[in-house]
Amino acid sequence: MKKIIFEILLIIVLGFVAQLFLPWWIIMVVAGLVGFFFKFENSLSSYLAGFLAVSLLWGGFAGFLDASNLGLLSSKMGELFGGMGGSQMIYLTGLLGGILGGFAAMTGTLGRKMFEKTGATTG
Repeated sequence: MKKIIFEILLIIVLGFVAQLFLPWWIIMVVAGLVGFFFKFENSLSSYLAGFLAVSLLWGGFAGFLDASNLGLLSSKMGELFGGMGGSQMIYLTGLLGGILGGFAAMTGTLGRKMFEKTGATTG
């Protein structure tokens, strides 16, 4: 349990710093690398860690930015997306980021498992 919490915090911190200087999709690379280098128990736990980390990061940052401009941007964007409210746009941002981050972390974990020795002998 402590390991998953550490990995969630690592994705959040590294992703936040990386997104200050690099494009939006760099968080997927960060989640994939954390999934690759840290041994998750299975692909489901890596998906959940990536989902929670990116969902919290993107949802929290969207909420912070929304509060700083008094909800104007999210309400205008919500109108473009079929009349959604500003808070719904923030939830949607967190959900979309979480899904992408979860798949990125799971891909990293499954990619590492491709290179692990299975113990089978040939020959």
